[in-house]
Amino acid sequence: MGGPAAWGAAFAVVVLAAGVNIAGGTATAAQRAREAGGDRAGKALQGVLDEAVRQGAPGALAQSRTPRRVLNLSSGVADLTTRRPPRADMRFRVGSITKTFVSTVILQLVAERRLRLDDTVDQVIPGVVQGNGYRGDKITVRMLLNHTSGIADYTRNPRIEEIAVTDPRHDFTLRELAEAGLEYPPDFPPGTSWRYSDTDYALLGMIIESVTGRTYVHEITKRIIRPLHLRGTYFPGTNPRIRGPHLSAYTPANGDPARLKDTTEVNTTFARASGDMISTAGDLNRFDSALLAGRLLPGRLLRAMLRPVPGSQPYPGSDMFRYGLGTVIATPPCGVKVYGNGGTLDGWETWTGGTRDGRHTMSFVFTTDAVNQVQLTAQAVTAEYCPHRPPPRSPQTP
Repeated sequence: MGGPAAWGAAFAVVVLAAGVNIAGGTATAAQRAREAGGDRAGKALQGVLDEAVRQGAPGALAQSRTPRRVLNLSSGVADLTTRRPPRADMRFRVGSITKTFVSTVILQLVAERRLRLDDTVDQVIPGVVQGNGYRGDKITVRMLLNHTSGIADYTRNPRIEEIAVTDPRHDFTLRELAEAGLEYPPDFPPGTSWRYSDTDYALLGMIIESVTGRTYVHEITKRIIRPLHLRGTYFPGTNPRIRGPHLSAYTPANGDPARLKDTTEVNTTFARASGDMISTAGDLNRFDSALLAGRLLPGRLLRAMLRPVPGSQPYPGSDMFRYGLGTVIATPPCGVKVYGNGGTLDGWETWTGGTRDGRHTMSFVFTTDAVNQVQLTAQAVTAEYCPHRPPPRSPQTP
């Protein structure tokens, strides 16, 4: 859910030390970017946002952050009704970037010796994963984190979408989502292959609750959101609206990219623990920077989190990306490693990532799921971290 190939139904102002807003690449904004030390990377990333709008996104927003400067870049509009420009403080649904927050809490529980990566599902949530060819005594916490469990993805179960459509206020539970995936037989024996599954993270949400006695929402809020002062970040529960200034999302009506329908307001409990968080580009950068700088996890667990699974391919068709423990590892053409995650929900395509020391981060959002996410994400990462190289070309759009 909210992964690069996902299915979906359907703030306080960020204070910037040297903020630069570029919308449409005006000469004045470009001059200010040069003064902030980000001209080359800023222009390249701006080009990717403009390309997303050319491909059909009503709006695109990014923030690039280093110790020397912050660049706020945008293209298009925040919504098709008012046609106001996107702003850096605007909230959006982050999709599977949620998984990195869930993974961080799981690894914090490991650091506290309340959980082990090699604990089996049967040991921590007994009786949940069973039958239909599943062996809960063979599937570990590590396998859930890195999608090597073999558990089928509940998003392929049409019953979940049917409920979401017929009863928009339905409050999906983690167990309900997990059981929807377990209705299908395993994709492969545990630990023998890799396949993205939102069911894994529904189960991890259950594990957090089993170990702590509190929900994953409570633990993420207490352990990450509040300590890092992520004032634009929260979990909406069944409330379909996004609080405060926000972008609007759009998806093709009946598959026609020329006809967009507004999908901003939706109850996202169908994505619990896998893609239900709301945030801002600035908050995502702050989180990723703190994580990579070692402020949230001890070194051994952070290294485990960022270790790629051989053969993993979270962005289908691209070898630039691999998967770790709730993280995506990107290796653009210049060879620098970038660690973060990306997401998709109806109307939203997102990314956050940073260098290993957490000193250089970049987050973006496109306000439609009708653009080429794989190509544009590869282009954006290359533009930001390899400014002397041209970003990968995207296919011609009609």
